Amino acid sequence: MTDLSRQAVVIGAGQITIRDSDPSRAAGPLELMASALLSAAGDARLTTLERLTHCFVVHSLSLRHPEPARLLARHMGLREPRMVTAGMGGHMPQWLVNRAAEMVATGERPVVAVVGAEALATRRLAKRAGIALDWPEEPGIPRTWPPMDSDFGLHTLEVASGLTSAVAAYALVESALAHESGNGTADHMASVAALMARFSAVAGNNPYSWFPVARTANDLACVSEDNRMVCHPYPKLLSAIMDVDMAAAVIVTDALTARELGLEPEHVAWLTGFSDAQETRYLSERTNLTRAPGLVDGSRVAFSRAGMQPEECDAFDLYSCFPSSVQVAMESIGIDYSDPRPLTLTGGLAAHGGPGSNYVTHAIANTLSALREGRHSHVLVHGNGYYLTKHSLGIYSSSQPPAVSLARPGTREADMSSSEYPTVPLLPVGEPTHATLIACCTPFGRDGAPDPAICLLEASGRRYLARGDSGLTQLSCSEDLIGQAVYVEPGDPVSAAHLEA
Repeated sequence: MTDLSRQAVVIGAGQITIRDSDPSRAAGPLELMASALLSAAGDARLTTLERLTHCFVVHSLSLRHPEPARLLARHMGLREPRMVTAGMGGHMPQWLVNRAAEMVATGERPVVAVVGAEALATRRLAKRAGIALDWPEEPGIPRTWPPMDSDFGLHTLEVASGLTSAVAAYALVESALAHESGNGTADHMASVAALMARFSAVAGNNPYSWFPVARTANDLACVSEDNRMVCHPYPKLLSAIMDVDMAAAVIVTDALTARELGLEPEHVAWLTGFSDAQETRYLSERTNLTRAPGLVDGSRVAFSRAGMQPEECDAFDLYSCFPSSVQVAMESIGIDYSDPRPLTLTGGLAAHGGPGSNYVTHAIANTLSALREGRHSHVLVHGNGYYLTKHSLGIYSSSQPPAVSLARPGTREADMSSSEYPTVPLLPVGEPTHATLIACCTPFGRDGAPDPAICLLEASGRRYLARGDSGLTQLSCSEDLIGQAVYVEPGDPVSAAHLEA
């Protein structure tokens, strides 16, 4: 029999999207967070925010202040809850829900809000118009929980070689996926566009989407004036859009508190299983860029806790900053390309919009709606931080589970280490070297011209990064070069890669 006081449930959610705002009078991130939190509280039938014991504020790029959580508390007049500013990463909202579930499992009976917002669209418009925004702003980096990584998941040699943007990192993975498919880059990307059109179709029916338009695979794949190439093989419409004005909040507590609030069992989302995992820290040092052993282990733990098999899930919300994230997650969880089950209930970060670290809060809110409405019975939500580096998963069900999996803070599953996964050391190019190209991507400028290709190379059990010469760069945009022999010349700080004859 389930001990309701130790079973975590999501009892309320709120979402806000404001498009085409006038920057001179637009709501800032604090106002957006407050609106989403009040909406979630009303949805949860909380008559007062004083019922909250904790408020976890997801890191916001828009809120440039060392104490975002304190600012929100002051803005809303919150005195009761423990205010916490969370770290950075797309996995963070689910990670925070998982921590709330651990508190529930210990019998604390907390009422926890997870809230976040971005207003980067307004920031961009204001800068363009020369408008000074009247938003609180102070220098300083927030003290977060967990602490933010000082290197933001980037190796010093990745930084030196220009592998610093998310689109480049995920495009690098995509090149390895394309080679692995054996279909050639063009055919592989056609199948990728068809996959992501499924996300766009969901976004088209989501009133909170930044782009509530269902685009076809052809729309997504074809490079045009409105869909410029960003980093080959990704054009703009296959890339996360961060310049949005969005907020979302969810409220987590125990099932007994939910019942005391007058909520029926079918009005809540039962968190039946969850986990967190990490991959090898640096993308360039992973033995296989197309595999995520940490996510494989994490999904196994989550399903084990839920007492379910993956095939029993009837929907997913996979993190979708770029298509390679979706494909790696599908492979890790065991979802085939032909699987008809929904891969998103939100629409993906390219179509719905990617509000910084807070996208998954929207995904959890949409999962709650889908379960309440009877559209699905079991939904897995996946959050991905950095470069397929950190994962947090939650399995949400529409009905009460037969038993509670009591996950205590500090268990291995709650913070899975990547130390057990093998690595290939990334080293500087010390002398001219013959190597094999194992992944590459080509950044493009806004003028449509390619920058030198970023090449990940391997020789004698060591990895190297270099930038391709003009010939390699041009060919990388039309041919699958993975597996080709490359001659590398050391440079300071950037080495040069040449295809061998």
